[in-house]
Amino acid sequence: MHNIFVLAFEYFKIGTVAIGGGYTVIPFLYYLVEKYKWFNVAEITQMIAISNLTPGPIGINMATFVGIKVGGNIGAALTTIAFLIPSMIIVCSLSKFLKNNKENKYINSIMYGLRPAAVALIGVAGLKIMNTTCFNLQAFKISHNLWDFISLKSLILLAVFSIIGLKLKKNPMILIAIAILVGLVVKI
Repeated sequence: MHNIFVLAFEYFKIGTVAIGGGYTVIPFLYYLVEKYKWFNVAEITQMIAISNLTPGPIGINMATFVGIKVGGNIGAALTTIAFLIPSMIIVCSLSKFLKNNKENKYINSIMYGLRPAAVALIGVAGLKIMNTTCFNLQAFKISHNLWDFISLKSLILLAVFSIIGLKLKKNPMILIAIAILVGLVVKI
């Protein structure tokens, strides 16, 4: 039960600083892996995949997923609520202020700085996920064989899905359906 409250507090903190959308939560998941070992790095990729397939914002879906993993249904409820509370407070407090000060050069400067930081957080998360998906350092340390380090299938699928994703900007569900079918056929 102690873990549930610690997790809820961690997600309250994450919800306070995760500016820029759900993908900015991903670096904090790596922090939770290192600090608490409630789940492993490979499970982060699974969380992201499941969160993308389920309705709702990805950050909330990941909070719920982690909550279930650590503390069952109660953990899911507490973690999700803890993650949402800061956003609700911040949005309600700042929305009118930002609307009234949208021409303020200081506010615009702050927003100018926050946008690239959010993109950087998402980019770092993407690189970590790519590392987990496409490379296996542990296998390489054992065998010293480059082909144990690189998952050629994953790299090829990453390239193919990236191209398809760029072409299908208007309907990402097609990419998800293709990925499911390829996963069933190729079985990486």
